[in-house]
Amino acid sequence: SPPSVTVACGISIFPVARISVSSFTTIVGALFALSDGMGSGEAAHAESAMTVRLLRKFLKAGIDPKPALKTLNTALTLRCAEGGGFTTIDLLSLDRSSGEATVYKYGAASSYVKRGGKVTTLTSGSLPAGLQGSGTEPECSRLQLDEGDLFVMVSDGVAGDEGSWLSTLLQQWTEEDAQDLSQQILAESRRHGGLQDDCAALVLRLEKSSPSPKKRV
Repeated sequence: SPPSVTVACGISIFPVARISVSSFTTIVGALFALSDGMGSGEAAHAESAMTVRLLRKFLKAGIDPKPALKTLNTALTLRCAEGGGFTTIDLLSLDRSSGEATVYKYGAASSYVKRGGKVTTLTSGSLPAGLQGSGTEPECSRLQLDEGDLFVMVSDGVAGDEGSWLSTLLQQWTEEDAQDLSQQILAESRRHGGLQDDCAALVLRLEKSSPSPKKRV
């Protein structure tokens, strides 16, 4: 089916290129991934970059997200046992024809969904990939996303322990630019004592898909 919604995406990272964020499409739909290697600096970025690269490769090959993530977790668990690092994984899979979405998390920070004036928080209690038991499935949350909705994915350290300020920011946000919001989230995080670690914010705004122009006969 043709997409009923398009997605405007905004991404802000601090420091630049220390956390790996990727967006791409497969037969499953539109996918958005954020990975944060534990620790900071180049070693942490190397872990997150490898994780996103492998995840993208699995998904592009046609493997469904859940088994792809399980396989990746098993590989990272073995790598961690041999002295390698571990990393959080946050993945949103979106069917743009129906708006049906699934969020998969390994040790990732809470995500936020805004519809109208209501903000819903999607929490996670799992460990990062590489620290989970081999073959452990990611946590999954299914939701419906529609035109005008906002979906916000952040790395650990952005929202703090409670994240109430981020919910308030989203409730009060009336602009439409996803990039502006991602930048504002990191600016507000700094004001609330965040950004002590590598940090990233990914913002998605769903918009009505424009109909394709009719062919002239």
